[in-house]
Amino acid sequence: MKRIVLFVVLASVAVTVMSSEDDAIVREVLNRLYDGYDRTNACWVARSADDPGRADCLSIDRVDRVEADTGPRLYVLLTGRAFDPRTGENIDSHVTRGLVGALVIGFGPDGVELIAGEPRLSSGGWGVAPTDWNLIKLAPSDYWGWVNRDGFLGQGILVESYSILAPHGRRIRDLGPIHASWNNVGACGEAGEVCPVTDIDTTLEVDSINIGATVFPLRITLTGQLDGRQLTPKTWDIPFDQTSWSYVEPDDWPLADVEE
Repeated sequence: MKRIVLFVVLASVAVTVMSSEDDAIVREVLNRLYDGYDRTNACWVARSADDPGRADCLSIDRVDRVEADTGPRLYVLLTGRAFDPRTGENIDSHVTRGLVGALVIGFGPDGVELIAGEPRLSSGGWGVAPTDWNLIKLAPSDYWGWVNRDGFLGQGILVESYSILAPHGRRIRDLGPIHASWNNVGACGEAGEVCPVTDIDTTLEVDSINIGATVFPLRITLTGQLDGRQLTPKTWDIPFDQTSWSYVEPDDWPLADVEE
């Protein structure tokens, strides 16, 4: 899967690098959540509850300390790969998704507390979760989350969506997905077949100027070509729906109509 730059506008806030004390706190929380630490592979093991032939090796993708109005918080994002715990071999089939862990750690009167978390979120493909997530502020209040692209490449066709992980109550949920890109460049020309190329890509910004919003809307700029026809770059507003607690693509969002 190709790597695509993601542009995000951040509101001003104090985000600092994790200290050695924070590192110890994060490791203690992870030791309690997962099924042990694998020193050889430097990862936490998450075993499947219903498949003895499936486990995931999760390592820290990023940790951010946010000095929020309600107190300091640690935002922890882990990504992993699937493997067979009986043999140690990677599980890298096309249909096998990877695993992501997302946690928000706070500091209450009784000490360290898990404000919100989801240790096991399916993400990615070929047994591997996407890495290099970005932490973004999603609302005027202390509401933060992580954003990345998630998708798959199969038979020469690349399909990607934006995945935006954020707290919802005590859990973490995906506020999307939102279609991000689609191209059939790898499929055109196979076996001598000639087809009109579709290669649509987007960039994403958090529209933080809307300081009265419960959750900031998004602005996504779409570029590329559709069926061989060059598209005029256009920026779309993606509203946030409080009822479903998710971002909603417009009815005429072009990527929703591309044949997959």
